[in-house]
Amino acid sequence: MKLPKKPKRKRGRPRKGEIRPPKEPTRLHKQLSRSSGEALRELDSACAWGCKKNSQGNVQFWKGYKLHLDVTDVGIPVTAVVTGANVHDSQTAIPMEKLTERNITHLYSLMDSAYDAVEIRDYITARGRVALIDQNKRRNDSRKPMDAAGKKRFRIRSTVERSNSHLKDWLLPSKLMIRGYTKVTFCLMSGVLCLAAMKILQYYILPALESAA
Repeated sequence: MKLPKKPKRKRGRPRKGEIRPPKEPTRLHKQLSRSSGEALRELDSACAWGCKKNSQGNVQFWKGYKLHLDVTDVGIPVTAVVTGANVHDSQTAIPMEKLTERNITHLYSLMDSAYDAVEIRDYITARGRVALIDQNKRRNDSRKPMDAAGKKRFRIRSTVERSNSHLKDWLLPSKLMIRGYTKVTFCLMSGVLCLAAMKILQYYILPALESAA
């Protein structure tokens, strides 16, 4: 059964006396009042095409899935979510924040310009944390740039890039020769678990053994 198509909204200002229906709330706005599980279940988990600019500014395309990772200052994974490759990074920010705050107490949330949205900033601020999010280059952006202290703190965000690099180079195969969300998630989460063990060993266990020797 096909659902009726929604009438297209006319461009420009409404005419005098014309009443237009209110805009539907965005997905980010809905996520503010929903649990992390409900919000994540609404995201696409099927194999799909995705694209993203790399550090050189070139657009890369791939078909499959995407691993969203939330790590500490030293790169220990705290929250990991797998979605279809077509899911934008910002769509997982709020539910991942909700999952992370259950497990650790943190003061700062560092994110790149892909997460520059009012809803994400408002949620982080409302929870008593500082949102250090790189500003997306938009026209007529009158916001003040990040102050010197914020820029210094924001440099730590490179930790997540190194964590992703360690996963790709050491802990995950270059190509996943399996199909299905469940199997792919199991493979990716196994790599995340190994990454957590490596980071804990590197920053906590080995230094304690060296100081005790």
